[in-house]
Amino acid sequence: MPPSYRKYRNAGCRISDELMFKGYKSLMLENDVLQVILLLDKGGEPVRWLHKPTDTDFIWHTRMGLHSPHPLYPDYQMSYMGGWQEMLPEVSETHYYRGSLVHRGETAVTPWTYECLLDSQEELRVRLTNRLRSLPLVIEKTLTMRIGEASVLVEETVWNEAAVPMEFNWGHHLAYGAPFMDAETIVDFSEGSFVINPVSGKRREWPYAPGDRLETDLSRMAPPGTKKDLLAVETPDGSYRMRNRKVPVTLEVSWDRHIWPYVWYWQNFAADPNAPFFGSEYNIGLEPFNVLPKQTLAEAVASGTALSLEPYGSLSSWLKLNVVEGG
Repeated sequence: MPPSYRKYRNAGCRISDELMFKGYKSLMLENDVLQVILLLDKGGEPVRWLHKPTDTDFIWHTRMGLHSPHPLYPDYQMSYMGGWQEMLPEVSETHYYRGSLVHRGETAVTPWTYECLLDSQEELRVRLTNRLRSLPLVIEKTLTMRIGEASVLVEETVWNEAAVPMEFNWGHHLAYGAPFMDAETIVDFSEGSFVINPVSGKRREWPYAPGDRLETDLSRMAPPGTKKDLLAVETPDGSYRMRNRKVPVTLEVSWDRHIWPYVWYWQNFAADPNAPFFGSEYNIGLEPFNVLPKQTLAEAVASGTALSLEPYGSLSSWLKLNVVEGG
């Protein structure tokens, strides 16, 4: 049904489209416990992920926050506001691959279209689509929200539109900061998870980093000004949990670990005096990707870790975010 003819509801599951949020075409999905606002013009990324009963928003915004689009600053880093982004076909560095300039997080900065598949008081289902410009790939993701549930399921498929095989890197750049994440936050991975140093390749059982003689517990946050390496975590069940002693909720994130076997652990504890944050941000990232940090698409193809599709082939995956009241 076209948006202008969709019946408006103010209870249960509901969708508000044709919205403008700070100049971006946006979409709001809502039920009795969650409110999610997606910036369709900017990667379909959430600018709000609000747990209503506790008034907890899980989207961290940087000092710069959300700016209007500008042709001088079209790339991922210069338009980065914090929060959560879908990254395809490159997750590390913009570079040339097979004659095309593949941008870091192309799908995070380009517009997505949307289609409402189900709109009822009991359930919402919305499909977002992005056709890439750098490589002949199309990605679709369906978000499902149900009444009474503080969770959103994201089911995704990438298609190769070309008559030749196509490689890519893929994943989710999930970063956390205030108001949910601070020095009191604790990160939990399941037993049997391992921490990997992407430079040395050494591994150690969570929550300790390989080669760390101080036995620093990575599940606990470091004091501001502490420099930390970018690490990776392998987890047997494809999940982690975050909780904060001062916030009465736990965030559970789970995903298809067969597609995204590594979680990049970005520890940005206001220690770097230079660009892009100039010592102003205290945050972490726990980001499911198909490659180790900071492997480019060209490097991933050479090492055999890139994702690949046969001509006209497809690949599906999923991600789920769930909020549980209590620590």
